[in-house]
Amino acid sequence: MPWGAELGSTGDSALFAGRDLVCVHRGTDPIEANLLQGLLDSEGIPAAVTGADLVGGYSGVPRVCDVRLLVPQRYREQAAGVLERYQHERPGSGEWACGGCGEANAATFESCWSCGRDAAGEARS
Repeated sequence: MPWGAELGSTGDSALFAGRDLVCVHRGTDPIEANLLQGLLDSEGIPAAVTGADLVGGYSGVPRVCDVRLLVPQRYREQAAGVLERYQHERPGSGEWACGGCGEANAATFESCWSCGRDAAGEARS
């Protein structure tokens, strides 16, 4: 199957026709891949996601899927820089423990979901 046929029906195939595409991100999460595609697009880097259509077919077995983010070869370094910046700037995936009640909170929470104390330990009124 030619690359253009895999890239979707939104006119992307014309944008990528005749270009050597390289993979700049590989994973199992089509939502993250589409988010990264939008990020690259906002930086003027044409990008396409492949393999996302297969995820639903493997319900419960996500590791089987291979979702890739592709860019034309000439944008490879620029895309790598944008993706590296994304990795460093995105919220951590860890948790923090509330100093007031001891509850575990997602790293993205600014205050405790249980007692309302903020992450820095200040009590909120």
